[in-house]
Amino acid sequence: MSGTGVFDLDSLRDRKNRERAGGESHDSQDTSVELRREPLTVIVQVSNVREDAEVHRHIGINDALTFSQLHNVLVICFDLPAEESPWHFYHLDKNADKAAQKTESRRIDPSHHVAEFLWREDEVVEFTWGLWDFSITVADIYPRDKGTPQALCVGGSGSFPGSKFDLTAINAELTGQAVIDEVLTYLTPPARSIVERSRLFDFVPLLQALDLSRNVELSTDVRKKLASLPREVTTEGQDAFWSIVLGLACMGSEELMGAVTATTMEALGWISDDGEELTAEEIWEMCGASTSVLASVGACGPNAAAPVDRLDIFRALLRGVG
Repeated sequence: MSGTGVFDLDSLRDRKNRERAGGESHDSQDTSVELRREPLTVIVQVSNVREDAEVHRHIGINDALTFSQLHNVLVICFDLPAEESPWHFYHLDKNADKAAQKTESRRIDPSHHVAEFLWREDEVVEFTWGLWDFSITVADIYPRDKGTPQALCVGGSGSFPGSKFDLTAINAELTGQAVIDEVLTYLTPPARSIVERSRLFDFVPLLQALDLSRNVELSTDVRKKLASLPREVTTEGQDAFWSIVLGLACMGSEELMGAVTATTMEALGWISDDGEELTAEEIWEMCGASTSVLASVGACGPNAAAPVDRLDIFRALLRGVG
């Protein structure tokens, strides 16, 4: 899959209008067509396979990144040591011997963009860092929107000696503290407190995608009900409510929502009476008064509103209804 070129039609129309108004001949004009390409998100599987161990990461990247920028992303995702090791990218034929292809002619200039080489599924680029080799394979490609992060680690396994695989820490570093701070300024203080206390900065890309600055269209009645939330007075109940809101805002399956909610409550330090992780059902029971209101306005439940309307509800809740 590749990006779609867009003709600059306004420029062409302006040129034609000038020709008609000034009587200029068509031959004297520059009739070249400018093509613009919308960036895409490329999901790559990056693997380091050795005889004694394997390390894998799944990463979503903007294909407008340069390979120099991709190098920085990989260093963060694999927690590579802070040392000046030589590194290179090579464009490989996946059906040929890898070692034989690591030649000067196959080396990719770091100033080139990812889209020039990783533009379709199963395309392969080799990354060398010091004595380690990493295979980068395109797993999927899809359109981006303005809220999509430049790079995000979506999963992985294994780690190198002396390092660890900490997905939250990886994505916090990829996102950058300045971006995190900016995104969190849009949140109402109770919601911001959940993210800061849990240290689950994986929520930042979600909040970016929600575009909290966007205008919402809600009735006066719905706004009034949302402004009354949460109705719980205990810290535990209020934390449960905001954990559920963040889970619902993922707009995924019930299983995903439950997992996000449970993970958030665990990160906040809440556990069941027997010392186990709280289940999604237990968390919902902690804030039943509030979740019944959410269901009544279509934010969840069997009578849930259309996705676009639910997004407006979550935007209003997370940034504060005023």
